Amino acid sequence: MAKKTTLAILIAFLTFSLIVPFISYNKYKEALKAECFRHLITTRDVLKHEIWNYFNNRYGDIDVLSRNPVISKGFTRLSGAFHAYGIEGPQFQKIKSIYQPLMEYYVADYGYANIFFIERDGSVIYSALREDFSGTDLFIGEYKDHNIAHIFKLALEDVSFEDYSWNDKVNDFTAYFAAPVFEAESLLGVIVIELPFSHLDSILTHKAGLGKTGEMYLVGDDGLMRSNSRFSVKPTMLKQVVDTEATREAFEGYVGQKIVKDYRGVPVLCAYTPLNLNFINWALLVDIEEAEAFAPIFEVEGLLGVIASVIGTITIGYIYFTRRAYKRAEEEHDILESEEQSEA
Repeated sequence: MAKKTTLAILIAFLTFSLIVPFISYNKYKEALKAECFRHLITTRDVLKHEIWNYFNNRYGDIDVLSRNPVISKGFTRLSGAFHAYGIEGPQFQKIKSIYQPLMEYYVADYGYANIFFIERDGSVIYSALREDFSGTDLFIGEYKDHNIAHIFKLALEDVSFEDYSWNDKVNDFTAYFAAPVFEAESLLGVIVIELPFSHLDSILTHKAGLGKTGEMYLVGDDGLMRSNSRFSVKPTMLKQVVDTEATREAFEGYVGQKIVKDYRGVPVLCAYTPLNLNFINWALLVDIEEAEAFAPIFEVEGLLGVIASVIGTITIGYIYFTRRAYKRAEEEHDILESEEQSEA
């Protein structure tokens, strides 16, 4: 009876010792997972706010510039000189020199790649930094299919944005904001600011707190990255296709977080959101590889496996040797009984 009681107590103790760590582990796993997602969500929301501010500020810049009386006056004077003397004429260059310091200030202080004045007939009459299409006609000239021609036509109606494309002149991807310029009620043309991708890239490459595999990136509604992957030595901007469960949900308007496979096919914890800017239909994603995020969990799983193996081995060994001792005691008892019966 004492042996059975001892065995029952031992089994209960071993069972308790095995179950409690696994219960604690499950609680720890859920807590760590929740904490990882909280960090990703916070990073995503802060980054979204920064990107909002960047583009909305540029939207405000072009809107204010287009309403500035100095700009409309410059449009009128430059237009007259352009048609009378040509873009290389000394009279045009003299008028240009009046406005050049102000435009160079905007380019340098705001970090623009360039500023353009384009007449309503499509003539590019001014650029702060000389471009190939200066002096050309964006309706019928050789650049009629260029992105700047597209943004110009849109901006004849209202403030507009043109997505990033490669620009050989500045050796970078650039985007455009443009707005119509009026004098009284008369449309003079369009002012365009050109934005380098380096501004956006600097926002997205700040990876503090995201470990070795954390990544923040943008995806356009064409399925191509609007950023560079930290896992590629070559630029992925407008080259890397991203079609994942997270991007599909973001483009459907959902804000969320889940474990998915990223564009490399690697399981990641992902927090995603649409940008919700009127002029941009992009998705923002913040990822970290599951292997790195759950590394402490995997370590605990390994330790629990060792503990379970040790407890299992001890339990099996105890049962084996107990049964063996019990069997031997029975055999000895049977021998003694047999000897006693023989003597009798």
